[in-house]
Amino acid sequence: MATSIFIRSPFVFLVILLVNLLVRARQDIIRPPNTPVIGGPEGLTDAQVAIFYRTFQDAIYLARHTALYWPCDAANDEVFTRYFDPEDAEFVNNIFRAIANIDFDLDLSNPETVRQLAEEPLTYNEKFTRLSIHFLGDHPGLEQPGLPAPGHSCEDGATWLAFVVPTYAGDSALMSVCALTYQLKPMLADVERAANWAIDPAKDQSNGPQYHDGYGCENLGYVDSDWMHSTGSVMLHELLHFPGLFSDVPDYYRKIATAYDDDTPHFISDFYGDGPEDGYGTYNSAEIKRYHPRDQDWLEWLPIYNADNYASYAVSKYYARTCMRVFGETPSEAAAWPERPPAPDPFS
Repeated sequence: MATSIFIRSPFVFLVILLVNLLVRARQDIIRPPNTPVIGGPEGLTDAQVAIFYRTFQDAIYLARHTALYWPCDAANDEVFTRYFDPEDAEFVNNIFRAIANIDFDLDLSNPETVRQLAEEPLTYNEKFTRLSIHFLGDHPGLEQPGLPAPGHSCEDGATWLAFVVPTYAGDSALMSVCALTYQLKPMLADVERAANWAIDPAKDQSNGPQYHDGYGCENLGYVDSDWMHSTGSVMLHELLHFPGLFSDVPDYYRKIATAYDDDTPHFISDFYGDGPEDGYGTYNSAEIKRYHPRDQDWLEWLPIYNADNYASYAVSKYYARTCMRVFGETPSEAAAWPERPPAPDPFS
């Protein structure tokens, strides 16, 4: 799908693209080492640009939480086996460690080690330097010749929150985060600790602030659902679509049989089939684990192939610990998508 020029010189093309985007990025934002190239449209305030960085950080934070507080016996853990096959526990652990920049061989069985790591600032995997993220629209790099056709767009009328196009056989990638993400999803902090704008005037406020369903631990219900999701978990989902990030994960190339195209044959993807119709949401993710359905190409789909299985597991575990209760299995697809008033759009 790539031109012969691109095949001969993909690295040069990528470097030029990333440098050009970096020059256009805001210079007054602090970037920790190995931060991806992050950009967006012209005319944004510093506070708005900072939201892009916070979204990325939230994704890494969720991955680190998942890796640090890994179940002692994941193969028999209620939530892990809701979304993954028991025999894939070590592999899934390593996927989250790769995202969170935690060494695969680091022993996390000592609670003191976990506590110390949890208190340290986030660090980024050096492979993120080969990721370029454009917020609030299609990545401008997609217009360059020789790239795979994305098949998605943030254009008006589209329902995509974000999408990734791998480049250089997946060693690098271009991510587009659509404006719709911030119109539909709150930030991670607003789900965990409801803000004043989330106060529900229809509820009795005589005993203190009461918030809309979907904001604050007391309003997340008792089963896994979209209420747990945020801009950070959307970003986490998209990071699963960056194969180069997982090139050092043991058995990645053997275990991941799904492909983006002929140039990128090992790609954690999104399920599409007849039952379920797709792999999005906590219910459909669990259905994929339960039935190993066949996709539109008749490939038996394992849960480790589907990006939302990782995201669903991560948010369920995160809110179980944050809210001090285990959330149950989603009973139906309708229950996976409860209504929630949207957060104020910071870019409107």
